[in-house]
Amino acid sequence: FDPSGMPPRTDRIPDEVYRAMGEANVMALAEAFYRRLGESEASGLFPKGEALIQASAKTGAMFAFLFGGPHLYQQRYGSPRMRMRHLPFKIGPKARSIWLRCLRETLEEAPERYAMPAEHVETVYAFFVSFSAWMVNSETDDF
Repeated sequence: FDPSGMPPRTDRIPDEVYRAMGEANVMALAEAFYRRLGESEASGLFPKGEALIQASAKTGAMFAFLFGGPHLYQQRYGSPRMRMRHLPFKIGPKARSIWLRCLRETLEEAPERYAMPAEHVETVYAFFVSFSAWMVNSETDDF
């Protein structure tokens, strides 16, 4: 892992994604993603019950920004500081792989369930492949 790497550029996902989905669908996508994470082998890294839904709302606010919408995360929670916020959690290659698998499964449903333009699903996924590599902070997993 390379903790010195820079975060991926946030302008890689077209604004059209948010315009097509809207806030409600972005939040629903984030919740579905987090429900998958909560049922995955890496569930120990995530809160349980209502706290999982609250965490998904924070992620949904970040997704809104990343998908070309308003800066909801920044307005509600301040500067993202994503690596810093995740440092307390040991995120290794297996956790990243599980996270990406849950995201992939959610994105496969996104055009039909959440109005994500199908032509942008791979662009969104590619961004998060890069993003998730930046979030890895350990050579091993502990969950």
